[in-house]
Amino acid sequence: MKTTTELTVETVVDESNLDRLAPDWMALNAKCGPAGFFTRFEVVKENWARYRDDPRTSLHVIVIRKHGKLVFAAPMFKRHDLLLTHTLQWLDSKTPLYDDVLLDSDTDIASVARTFSEVLKSSWTGRVLKIGFVLEGSDLHRVLGAAGMPFEFRTVAPSLDISRYETWDDYLTQHSANRRQQYRLFSRRLQKAGSGSVEIVTGQNERRNEISALFAQKRSWVSERDDLLDWIVPEETEKWFQRLVKMDDTANKTHLLRFASDSEQIGILLLLERDGTIFLSKIAHNPAWSRYSPGWLLILEAVKFSIGRKAKAIDFMIGHGAWKDRLSDRSRSVFKSRVDLSPW
Repeated sequence: MKTTTELTVETVVDESNLDRLAPDWMALNAKCGPAGFFTRFEVVKENWARYRDDPRTSLHVIVIRKHGKLVFAAPMFKRHDLLLTHTLQWLDSKTPLYDDVLLDSDTDIASVARTFSEVLKSSWTGRVLKIGFVLEGSDLHRVLGAAGMPFEFRTVAPSLDISRYETWDDYLTQHSANRRQQYRLFSRRLQKAGSGSVEIVTGQNERRNEISALFAQKRSWVSERDDLLDWIVPEETEKWFQRLVKMDDTANKTHLLRFASDSEQIGILLLLERDGTIFLSKIAHNPAWSRYSPGWLLILEAVKFSIGRKAKAIDFMIGHGAWKDRLSDRSRSVFKSRVDLSPW
């Protein structure tokens, strides 16, 4: 344990000590706003489960307290190499989701960033820190920036402000007549072809089955195209999301929207929700129904659903997309960061 002025630093390197942090971690996470969905204690534990069995890796979580109170936590792991040195990597889910830290908003960020940087560079065996998805304006982005660490632009994260819409009809009337006509036309076509109305899937068994179907379709797309990343392929990825949808609590929710006929699934959409923000996470549709644009309709239904939930924003998450460009009214940059830790 290292102590600086007012700040005490601890590095957690095993699960038993991580578990002891749970009450403090959860208390700080509760103050972290929408981004706290991805830094919940149980999510971090699930992330570590994806790396735990690799003999080259070890847990490495930097914790900073001020007068004994948890004010900062950075979940990472070490990847050891044959030269007895190591790389630090962010403890992510092995999927493209936002990386972030826990940060008490009342704490001086410059002091935390300076202390974090000093601890990172204090090891003689550390070579580099790698972080995959740093959202512009996030706590992680602010801490790295205050510490003078480098960023490299990777992509964008489009979003839509829906706080000004009281109802779905209000949203439609404030957009073009073409948008309104398209939504109604596509909805009628889909229902005429045999689809039911959009459903919110709530049963535990149904939710499990729909997640399985969603990932089966995504794996099929990856096998047919060479321009898609293969992170979706491992069975562990689906299992991670299966566990995620079981973690709902009063502050953190997952929602599954579905189109289906009497005989088959047509489309499925996974949404994440926290503190007035809906994150659009995963979407897939049955290719046999492509002519009826079920994916586009599901996304519009997600906007309708979010307005009904009185959400303030929809985050379309990482990456470009034609439909994102059509619906979003703002975007933030997403960076990666590679920090040299070598003392020589």
